[in-house]
Amino acid sequence: MNSAPATQQHPYEHNGEVDVQMEDADPYNRSKYAPPRPAHQHRLSTQYIPEASSAAQRYSPMNTVPNSNATYSSSPQSQNPTASFSYHNQAASSRQSPSRQGNYSSERYQEPPTPTRYQSGYIPPLQSSELSPESFYPGSLGAHLSTPTAGNGRPAPPTRQQSQGIGPVPRVQKIKNMQDLRHKISQQPPYRRANPEGGFISPLQALTTYLPATYRICNPSFKYESSRNPRRVLTKPSKGTKNDGYDNDESDYILYVNDILGSEEAGHKNRYLILDVLGQGTFGQVVKCQNLRTQEVVAVKVIKNRTAYFNQSMMEVSVLDLLNQKLDKNDDHHLLRLKDTFIHRQHLCLVFELLSVNLYELIKQNQFRGLSTTLVRVFAQQLLNGLALLNKARLIHCDLKPENILLKNLESPIIKIIDFGSACDERQTVYTYIQSRFYRSPEVLLGLPYSSAIDMWSLGCIVVELFLGLPLFPGSSEYNQVSRIVEMMGMPPMWMLEMGKQSGEFFEKTTDEFGRRTYRLKSMEQYSREHNVKEQPSKKYFQATTLPEIIRSYSMPRKNMKPAEIERGK
Repeated sequence: MNSAPATQQHPYEHNGEVDVQMEDADPYNRSKYAPPRPAHQHRLSTQYIPEASSAAQRYSPMNTVPNSNATYSSSPQSQNPTASFSYHNQAASSRQSPSRQGNYSSERYQEPPTPTRYQSGYIPPLQSSELSPESFYPGSLGAHLSTPTAGNGRPAPPTRQQSQGIGPVPRVQKIKNMQDLRHKISQQPPYRRANPEGGFISPLQALTTYLPATYRICNPSFKYESSRNPRRVLTKPSKGTKNDGYDNDESDYILYVNDILGSEEAGHKNRYLILDVLGQGTFGQVVKCQNLRTQEVVAVKVIKNRTAYFNQSMMEVSVLDLLNQKLDKNDDHHLLRLKDTFIHRQHLCLVFELLSVNLYELIKQNQFRGLSTTLVRVFAQQLLNGLALLNKARLIHCDLKPENILLKNLESPIIKIIDFGSACDERQTVYTYIQSRFYRSPEVLLGLPYSSAIDMWSLGCIVVELFLGLPLFPGSSEYNQVSRIVEMMGMPPMWMLEMGKQSGEFFEKTTDEFGRRTYRLKSMEQYSREHNVKEQPSKKYFQATTLPEIIRSYSMPRKNMKPAEIERGK
């Protein structure tokens, strides 16, 4: 009776190492590609199972060419432990594994040689004829493939297609229309839950629209509350310090995306869902909202929680009510339409029609080049139409500028005059610091009583800017603004200098040789010394000093102008 395998003398020893009893590794995760193997006893790596399978030989790292009839020499005594294995003259079916002494098992992989057990000479280069792609793949694909290696001379792990046997190779075809796809729609896809509204829930829907329900199926204790969703804050600073935490330090209401303005408890007929921020100023904030009752998208101005701003905004409401309800019922004079008003957490909210970009953005998008004369004329006619109605109502806008003139949409040149927050009645002019500096009239600069004529001054500056692309009087300070006007227009009339409360700030009284009283503009150094400021000469956009000269020397914009021509024109 033969002795047990454990007591046998191991005939193969090299460098003092002996094969030890261990479980063969599965380096290629064979369980992923082949059915589970039956349980068997542990065997030494030197033992063998007399039956060889084509699958074992196909996936052997040492035996690249699949051959179901390949066998190995099974006589341990006939092997020379120190001999060199040469595969150059052997056929693929007669190669001998340096780590196996018997036939290859159908249930195990060959053990790859290790650097400590065998020398590099035991793995000679493989014959290209034996490794041609045609021996593994059909002719249509084999010509384009080569045997992949793992970087150390060994063949790479088998692919899924190799493990499942040789089958038809998918071909790529050019599709010209939808009918060529020949797609098949499963009316009841497997593993999909039913949709309560009918049909089935797709994986995309399960992970988006029905994500809370998907989580609840996985974890019954999961609870979803929309109030706990993270919201993008639109107000800066966003730390609540006033009004029970609803307002920041500047008394601005802290706005969030998907927040609601207006509440049913307060009796508001409309509620507005906040979508995004449109602008922010000294008065408050303007946000893009959707009316949840009518689904209309509107602009909502949220006024700061301060008494002065509240009172001034109520003046804006009264002005727009007068214009919209009585003087411009049919919306023919290009004035902003007020849709709704309400108070939300002590903040006055004004709801307006949603408009497009303002004229400053339009000039900016045109690379600060002037607009066409035709377009400037169209804009000027509409502005005159609106200002004529304001003059008829004895109202002054007081802040006319390109930023407060908006396109109704990008498809037409229709414009609207907005922001009546500084508007007032001609008979009640209480504020002296009005109008943006570039468009500030001499009456306001010199401290004179003003009327709707100051809006006409602003209109003239705007029309020139639309034509040139750059502001005509870009003053860096009030003194610089006055000096620019004087340089181009000359000295103001004597009566304006005599009556102006602020005339002495910019002009100095002198007498001529005949004893007549005159005025001259103070120098920059004198003004800086008297007011303890550092006046700096501001940038000049035009070399000419008069408007006719500027227009004559201005390079008119053309289509397809080169960048060098644009820069030269500036």
